[in-house]
Amino acid sequence: MKFLEHGIDMFIHFDSKFFKTFKKLFFYPGVLTKYYISGSRVFYMKPVQLFVFASVLFYFLLPSANAYFSAVEELNGKFGVGNIIHYNVDNKIIEKSMKYHASKEQVVHGVYVQAIHSSKLFLFSILPFWAFILFALFSKSNKFYVSHVVFSVHCFSFFILMHMLYLSVLSWFMNSEPLTYLIPLFFIFALYVFFAVRKVYQSGIMVALMKSMIVCLSFLILLELYRECITTMTLIFL
Repeated sequence: MKFLEHGIDMFIHFDSKFFKTFKKLFFYPGVLTKYYISGSRVFYMKPVQLFVFASVLFYFLLPSANAYFSAVEELNGKFGVGNIIHYNVDNKIIEKSMKYHASKEQVVHGVYVQAIHSSKLFLFSILPFWAFILFALFSKSNKFYVSHVVFSVHCFSFFILMHMLYLSVLSWFMNSEPLTYLIPLFFIFALYVFFAVRKVYQSGIMVALMKSMIVCLSFLILLELYRECITTMTLIFL
C-alpha cells in the first residue's frame, strides 16, 4: 500500500513538473534558466531531463527524419550545399563499395540508415561548444560556465521540440522538406533566443539583439558542422 501511494505521489509530482516546465519553456523564454540559476528548481524538470525527453520524443515521433545529419548528396555538392569540413565523400563511397562489393547506392543507403539513429543520440555534444560561445559573450553578466550550459540546454530543447512540431505539420503537406521551408522555424527560434537573452542576461534591447544574432548564427554553424560530422563519421565507420 505504501509503495502504491509513493508511486502515485511521484507520478502526480512528475505530471505537475512536466506541465509547468513546458508551459514556461514554450511561452516564457529564459524563465526556466532564470529560475534554475537562482535556485528555484523544485517545481520544474531538470535541464538534462528536459533535453533527454525532447530528444527521445523527436526520435520516436519522427524516426526517419534526416533533420540532424547531412544527406550524402549535400556533402558531395550535388545540391550545391557547401561542405564545411571539406571531406572527400565520393572517394570514401568508392572505397566502401569496393570493400563490401556493393553499389554506391547501397553504400549511401547504409549511411542513411545508420545516421538516422546516431544523429539523434549525440545531439548533446553541441551543448558545451555553444555554451562556451555564450560564456564568451555574456561572461560579464554571469561568470559561471554552468549557467550558460543551462541556457543552451533550455534553448536547444525548445528548438528540438519546435523542430519536431514544424516537421510534423510539414509532413501533412509534402514528403520532403526543402531547406527554404525551414526559414520560419529559424525565425521563431531567433525571436525566442532574443527574449531569452533579455530575460537571463538583463541586456538592453540593442545589445540583446546584436548578441542574440551571434548566438543564433553560432548555433546554426554548430548544427551544420554536427550534421556533416555525423554523416562523415557514419561513412568512415560503416
